[in-house]
Amino acid sequence: MRRSALYSFLLLIAFVTANGTITTAQDRTRLVVMTDIGGDPDDQQSLVRLLVHSDQFDLEGLLTSSRLEHGQDTKPELIYQQLDAYERVYENLQKHSAAFPNPNHLRSLVHAGSGDQHQFGEGQDSPASEWLIKVVDKPDSRPLWVTVWGGQRELAQALWKVKETRSKAEATNFVNKLRIHAIGNQDGHERWIVQNFPELFFMSNGFVNFGYPHVPKVREYSAYRGMYMTGDETLGSAEWIQNHVVQDHGALGAQYPADAAGKRGMKEGDSPSFLALIPNGFNVAERPDWGSFGGRFRRLNRNLYTDAVDFQDGVWNERLSVSRWRKYFQNDFAARMDWCVKGFAEANHAPKIVLNQREGTEVIEISAKAGDLITLSAEGSSDPDGDTLKYSWWNYWEAGNYPGRLPLINPESRDAEFVVPADASGIVLHLILEVTDTGVPALTAFRRIVIQVE
Repeated sequence: MRRSALYSFLLLIAFVTANGTITTAQDRTRLVVMTDIGGDPDDQQSLVRLLVHSDQFDLEGLLTSSRLEHGQDTKPELIYQQLDAYERVYENLQKHSAAFPNPNHLRSLVHAGSGDQHQFGEGQDSPASEWLIKVVDKPDSRPLWVTVWGGQRELAQALWKVKETRSKAEATNFVNKLRIHAIGNQDGHERWIVQNFPELFFMSNGFVNFGYPHVPKVREYSAYRGMYMTGDETLGSAEWIQNHVVQDHGALGAQYPADAAGKRGMKEGDSPSFLALIPNGFNVAERPDWGSFGGRFRRLNRNLYTDAVDFQDGVWNERLSVSRWRKYFQNDFAARMDWCVKGFAEANHAPKIVLNQREGTEVIEISAKAGDLITLSAEGSSDPDGDTLKYSWWNYWEAGNYPGRLPLINPESRDAEFVVPADASGIVLHLILEVTDTGVPALTAFRRIVIQVE
């Protein structure tokens, strides 16, 4: 058993992204949001959550799109309304994180799309589609994530214009900068986009959501519906929302609609699109197949991904790839709503993990052989509030390809180890470390270890 060699390797290795870039820490994600706000109130719900997580991203656009069946118009005033409320709690949020963006900066990112959900092409430019092109063209080496909460017309218009007005090489360079996470094909433009831009990195969350009217239950087999369906649904009940978001949580909490279309309490069907991007040590934006708070996805072809199933309590379902994380993202949401009204000493903050002497949130990759002893330690992990920490190490086997039981030694301790199983040759293991504090609400930090067995 090569304990010392593997331990040293674990200390030194860096995570290599799908594009081959070596990173020692996760960069802040560039993010543009497209929303049909003013239709289903769940967009307003999701926007409240986004704003209290806005210190986690570089927000570069808040774009409105057609309200679809709710009206052939857009409602940017509803975004401004929430930004006014955000401004009233901004000073308090900065006590907890200096990275919260200035309200006036956020106002400058609001641009309206076309109210007509159907037409795009010649003469159909909108302030939203033009802004998207401008943001993609910035001299920034980071990819730009676009989360689509409603229709995709503004994205289609921007892509159409670039294709028609630029050389093939220039258009390809433009497309390669984009990462799309679309919640359903809500206005029907998705097919044109993926057919005309097959190289586009496109996550179709709810790929079967439309086109099967004769099978009404098919639409429920969508990862994003795990935000509010399956698992412990009391964590999004009307009572939970009143207690942890709306009542006594400042002006921004008061903006959170009590109900959404067809759902009392929390719905937020669009939130998985940005929950997947939070740099929490578990999410890896460029690897949808690894699973995240926004769901797990499988590659259909080239760069097109759709919902994948996770397994819980004897059931396979796409929703489980989101709902299984609900207790974590809801506690995080509740803590951040507390930040709106409480000082640092009164609120809770997530632990900081040190894994084998390495700080940060980056993934650790290990190359090993069957029979190797893997030694892991969270020594040095801490909590900014001085809370006691609890540890849990476990095998996320759906993300890898080893469904067998992993014989972890001391899986509930700060330090753990295991012998790579003899039948694991040629497989990939995803080992997850959770570190949870004893604050209220309890918050969890993560680290992911990916072990490639030769």
